[in-house]
Amino acid sequence: MLERLLMAGEKYYFMHKEVTIIKVWDCFHLAEIKELISQRSLLVDICTLTINPNYTNSISLRLFLEEENECSEFY
Repeated sequence: MLERLLMAGEKYYFMHKEVTIIKVWDCFHLAEIKELISQRSLLVDICTLTINPNYTNSISLRLFLEEENECSEFY
């Protein structure tokens, strides 16, 4: 986790992808980032940004969404 304020134009890592900060909303703890390779923009929690790449395995939240959609057919 970062211990200093983020500023537009700085480079960080979102998981293992290098990104540039576009805009920061400190009151909401959010930052708009742009991936350097794909040029895709995302809005993320500031806590997800690091100085070094993070290769930790994780589970996609889409797995839970698919299960929820299957259950919603019965309601």
